[in-house]
Amino acid sequence: MIVKKRVFSLDEFTFEAGVSLPIQIGYETYGTLNEDHSNAILICHFFSGNSHIAGRYANEPENAEPGWWDTMVGPRKAFDTNRYFIISSDVLCNVNANNSHVITTGPSSINPHTGEKYGLSFPQVTIRDFVRVQYELVKSLGIEKMYCVAGPSMGGMQAIQWAVDYPGSMQKVISVISGGRMPAYTGVIPLQIGVDAIRISPEAGLRLAVKMMTLQNRSYEAATQLWGHPLPISDPLAKWDWDQQPHKYFQELDHLIESRIGDVDPEHWLYITRANQLFNIENGYESYDKALERVQAEVLAVPVSSDLLLPPKESRDLIERLRRLGKKAHYFEVTTDCGHLAALLEYEKFVDPIKQFLEN
Repeated sequence: MIVKKRVFSLDEFTFEAGVSLPIQIGYETYGTLNEDHSNAILICHFFSGNSHIAGRYANEPENAEPGWWDTMVGPRKAFDTNRYFIISSDVLCNVNANNSHVITTGPSSINPHTGEKYGLSFPQVTIRDFVRVQYELVKSLGIEKMYCVAGPSMGGMQAIQWAVDYPGSMQKVISVISGGRMPAYTGVIPLQIGVDAIRISPEAGLRLAVKMMTLQNRSYEAATQLWGHPLPISDPLAKWDWDQQPHKYFQELDHLIESRIGDVDPEHWLYITRANQLFNIENGYESYDKALERVQAEVLAVPVSSDLLLPPKESRDLIERLRRLGKKAHYFEVTTDCGHLAALLEYEKFVDPIKQFLEN
């Protein structure tokens, strides 16, 4: 499937923080919009993701890396492009600002009034800001009501925010490995520790922030299966050099981080982190339940049993609250040792619940 990156711009966008700026984001579409514009599905990306969710670009070699959810989006897949028109967009302050395929406005963008980068003068962004930009994008495509809004992790947060802020804009919502608010523990580890590290040293701190996120994306079981336990020291301890004889999981982690760090902007990482830390669909409403009272869409939550970042508890609480409020809400917990990465690495476990939910 060959796809093309497109650009959506607004001459003036007012952030939740009250500041107005011109902005632009990249987006991609897959499949065909039907005659009455009723088959559109918006898929929102995760913390370090982007709008390239499936297929390949025309100017890339055949062995190029496909979109991050290529296993789920395409003809006859869970999000079947023979039936649905799929939309995906880059968020503001996308962490991969140095990736040539990512189009985003954020701290690394040039302020037209000064000719210099915005840097940390850029206004704080929120999940609601991401959704409001997407709302304008969807309207520009002539779509009044989507069939579904979906996404994993931070993408699931956006999907729930959509359901609360624009309740009449979709029939269904799918929140994968996510929830209706950021757990306090995750807001500190890895998120705040990453922020603190970047403030001390943008370059070295970013590596630590990415390393912490990479570790937390896995479960205890997955880490043990990958790397085992520290090996006994064969040489006398007095002769042993940690830097010359590191355990293999340090080497593998460093290699993984080096392979992806070049795309990431440290200031953008700070902004996306803050957006996640601030996320709570209660914000702007009287209470959590008052926010959920607004939901009209049928909701499916698909958490993962071993998730350390966004544990099933938050998804379960969200669905139970929706049911108490008389909403159509479904819960399907995926059992796996893979942790938060399961939606990408063990995608086959997510296909049936998502496909059945969309087709019913």
